[in-house]
Amino acid sequence: MLLFRMGPRYLFIRSEKIDEVANFLEANLSGEVTDYNQGMEKSSEYSTLCFITGINHEKTYVEDAKKIVLINNASTIILSSIINSHACNLVHRVDMGPASIVVRIHSNENKLVDKLKEIFDGKEVDLIGGIGMGEKDDTIISFTDKILSGPVADLLDTKLLVQQPVREVQERLRLEGLRLVTQSLNDSQWYELRINIYDAAGKYKENYDRLMFVFSKLEVGMILGESWTKDYAVMLYFVMTYQVRLFTFFTPQEVKMILMALEYSTDGKRLVDFDLYYKNKKIYWYDINIAKGKKSKLDESKKYRHNLYEKLKAEDIKILEEMEKSLIQ
Repeated sequence: MLLFRMGPRYLFIRSEKIDEVANFLEANLSGEVTDYNQGMEKSSEYSTLCFITGINHEKTYVEDAKKIVLINNASTIILSSIINSHACNLVHRVDMGPASIVVRIHSNENKLVDKLKEIFDGKEVDLIGGIGMGEKDDTIISFTDKILSGPVADLLDTKLLVQQPVREVQERLRLEGLRLVTQSLNDSQWYELRINIYDAAGKYKENYDRLMFVFSKLEVGMILGESWTKDYAVMLYFVMTYQVRLFTFFTPQEVKMILMALEYSTDGKRLVDFDLYYKNKKIYWYDINIAKGKKSKLDESKKYRHNLYEKLKAEDIKILEEMEKSLIQ
C-alpha cells in the first residue's frame, strides 16, 4: 500500500529546431508527442515530460512549449542520450523543472494539505503554474484520492510548491508520512479487521488469491496475519475458515462492499462466503446500506461488483474473471 510516490519529472528544452528535437526523442527514446493533459494522464513516476520551446525566453514555462514529448524514462537518461548521440547541436539550452510527489488522501483533504503546507512551508499553486515557477531544486506535492500504482491523472485541486529538493521531502515523508495520514483520517485511526473465508467446495486458495489480487489493485491495506480458525455459525457447531487480518484506512463498510462484490459471479452464482469482523462484531450485508425499501443480498452484491469494476483497469477485470472460471465450473 503506497501513501506517496514520485510523479513525473519536467524537462525544458530550448531549440531552434523544434521538430528535429521531437523526432530525435521519438526515434531514440520511444517518446510520444502529446498535449499537456494527455501527457499528465499517461505519465508515471518513471516518466519525463519534455517541453520543447523556442530560444528567445529568459525563463521557460509550460505555455511556451511548441511541442510536448512524453518519455517513460528518467531525465538523466534523456540527457545522456542527447550527448552520446552527438545531437547537442539540436539543443540551445536545457533546464530541469521541479520534481514532483503524489500523496494519497483518504479523508479530510484540507487537514493533511494544511499540515504539509506548514511542515514544508509550501505555497499553494496550480500544477501548470507550479511547474513554471519551480526550479530544479524545488518539489511540487500533489494529492489524489485514487490508488498510486500506475499513472495518476485524477489529482485534487490543491498542489504545494516546496522550495526543498525532492530527496529531503521524500525523507521527511518516509519518517512522518504514516503519522500525518493517520491524523487526517476520520477519528484519526486505522481499522484492524478480520476476514473469514469459507467455501463449501474447499477452494480456499482460489478465493484467497482473488481477494488478495483485488486488495492489491485497490491498495486497500496491509495483511497482518493469516491462520485457520473455527467459525461458530450455529451454537455448538463450527466450520473451519481461513482468516485474514487486515490493517486498513478503509472503513469496515467500504471493505464489506468489496467482499460482497466478490461473493457472487457476474451472473449471480454464489462463489464463497467472506465474513467480516470489526472489534469482534460481525458486519452484515444489510448493515452497510441504510436506504429504505426491499433489498436482496444478490442485488446489492451486483451493485458492488459494478462499483468495483469502475475502480479496476480493464486488464485487471479480465484477470479477475479468468480467476473465477475455476470456481464457477
